[in-house]
Amino acid sequence: MAETFGHNLRKNAVGVLVGAGAAYLLYNAFTSGGGQLKECAGKVKKLKKTQNPEPLSRLFEQLEEKNSTYGRAALLCEIRQYLELCEHTEVTFMPAQIGIIAAMLEDEDMVVTTNCFQVLNSLAGNFSNQKEMQKCIPRIIYFSAQSACLEQQIAGLGLISTLALCSGNHPEILKGIPEYLRILQTACYSGRVSVEPAFLHLFNPFVNKDIIYQLLAFVGNLNESLKSENSSCVQWEYNEESLYVLLFSSDSPLLNKLLPLMNHNDTRVKSAAVSIVSKLV
Repeated sequence: MAETFGHNLRKNAVGVLVGAGAAYLLYNAFTSGGGQLKECAGKVKKLKKTQNPEPLSRLFEQLEEKNSTYGRAALLCEIRQYLELCEHTEVTFMPAQIGIIAAMLEDEDMVVTTNCFQVLNSLAGNFSNQKEMQKCIPRIIYFSAQSACLEQQIAGLGLISTLALCSGNHPEILKGIPEYLRILQTACYSGRVSVEPAFLHLFNPFVNKDIIYQLLAFVGNLNESLKSENSSCVQWEYNEESLYVLLFSSDSPLLNKLLPLMNHNDTRVKSAAVSIVSKLV
């Protein structure tokens, strides 16, 4: 049983990539009444569709002509603002337009690349853009993982969080796990992830069993990673609002949340809870 659960933990290791961002999206999906992780649940809106609107086309024409860093950053900001104003309309980008933005992730200017991540994140909320964006996932992971800029990393992880809500993107995201683990195991990098205490509410027994199981897989995998030989060789530092402190500090309420799940009517949830509790105490 432990072997099977270990396999499932590795299978669900995508949770490590998206960290608190994924937890926040799961929490939003649950509190908004979704309660299930379907294709982009809680993010993809079934609204009026607009494909390649004229103002957007003009912005892209200008973007292709701009050679200055300031000009590219300003236009990307305008595109992002345009998408925010169109929150009640699904804006579908043409493949070439998505490709232009993804190519700019190579830009040396952090403002440009951060804006690229933010624009792509806005687009990812529309399922019709996801298929084309799937091709960009390796590039997205590479440039967010290689960056030394915290703001850029957060923007990249936010994008991966949105893309991870679609199961079709999981194979490509899973391939990027080594890139993120490499960062987490670097001694000079202190990964600090803030998370709302409300995250723990998702461990309540009345929450959808599939969500609980995925969260248990995430916590179990994170706990295993922290106890691994590679992790123990690094002197870690955590701030008071980090995911580590919330889940694994001496006064964490996690154990009290897990104990009722040991009697859950779903066998997967029960087994996962027992496995984690046995390794925490």
